[in-house]
Amino acid sequence: MKRMLLVISCIFLIAGCDKKIDVEIVDNFEDVKVELRDQEVEINNDLLNTAGIVNVEHGEVLTEEVNVDTSKLGEQEVTIVVKNERDEEKEFSYKVNVIDTTKPVISAKDKITTTEGTKVNLTKNVTVKDNSKEKLEVKVEGKYDLNKVGTYKLQYVVKDSSGNETTKDFTLVVKEKVVEEKKEVTTSEKKTTTTPKTTTTSGYNPNGTPSSFNGTKTSKGYTIVVKNGITYIDGIMIANKTYSLPKSYNPGGLTSVTKSAINEMLAAAKKDGLSLYIASGYRSFATQNNLWQKRAKNYGKAFADSGTARGGYSEHQTGLAADICGEGKGCISSDYHNSKGAKWMAANAYKYGLILRYPKGKDGITGYKYESWHFRYVGKDLAKKLYNGGNWITLEEHFGITSKYAE
Repeated sequence: MKRMLLVISCIFLIAGCDKKIDVEIVDNFEDVKVELRDQEVEINNDLLNTAGIVNVEHGEVLTEEVNVDTSKLGEQEVTIVVKNERDEEKEFSYKVNVIDTTKPVISAKDKITTTEGTKVNLTKNVTVKDNSKEKLEVKVEGKYDLNKVGTYKLQYVVKDSSGNETTKDFTLVVKEKVVEEKKEVTTSEKKTTTTPKTTTTSGYNPNGTPSSFNGTKTSKGYTIVVKNGITYIDGIMIANKTYSLPKSYNPGGLTSVTKSAINEMLAAAKKDGLSLYIASGYRSFATQNNLWQKRAKNYGKAFADSGTARGGYSEHQTGLAADICGEGKGCISSDYHNSKGAKWMAANAYKYGLILRYPKGKDGITGYKYESWHFRYVGKDLAKKLYNGGNWITLEEHFGITSKYAE
């Protein structure tokens, strides 16, 4: 019987890999070597049951890839089955720890106006999203009196069961019930009141792309449209190092049209004998931000920026992009482009409305090094243009825009 060698390398972007199980050599199982690594994942995020496999030598993994149930916090055991050259099977296990470190996201108005003596429900139009999918209670903190004219600085406060707390400042204005003449004074005061913009130290605006970009022209003559902090050019959503997304933007995962296009492509690949799968789809602002910070801390800011978007600048947050892996290789690796799966996608993705987002040799244009696994949905018409007979054109080149951080 021919010796079988299967090496599975996993670089998992969302889950941390802090614990490592020593290489286990089973004497009565011939010379099969299995190396596993414990995984840590945020609640309700995707994690394949094979994510903990670091290396398998002289054996074949029989376990079918499925998602681990990450809906409950705590530690669980994941078991895989390996077959040796004599067709004997053995189970191996590693641990998955489901955690919740992500804060809830509050969406609410910055200012509520009422008149004295009028009852108002301050939490009526407040929405909260949390990765735990819990039903969370919104509380209002701060002193105010609906029967007394004044401007009150208050806070919405939301806390999930894991202790992750989010606050959002808002202003309650209680106006006096007066005659028309005094309303003009209120209007004048309102015009002189401004809300300061807040940005992070990295230059990121939590409200996304500044409205000052709206209506401007690109170098190719396209008009930039900014709606609610989101940038569109010719109807295509843009997220790169120049144009960001609001911190609160969350499409709820991969969009239905994106998921449908990817599934259609994966089905076609399967007919050609290739087994491909989505390794990483939608990522929230918090997940992306934590990922970038971890890489910047471990390898330096320049290295992190070359291959990882900062929070708010990632295409993964749009719900229109995914990392697609397969063919027994670690997806996010420097040699993945040599795999059959990567070559097939580079030649066929455009047929399904998907583009190779960061082509080889375009680092200075896109702001990111070559990623043979990252594909973005733009629709079949534009995808065909950007495919350009196999010489991929980037969104930056097509629309005449930049991809550079402000600082």
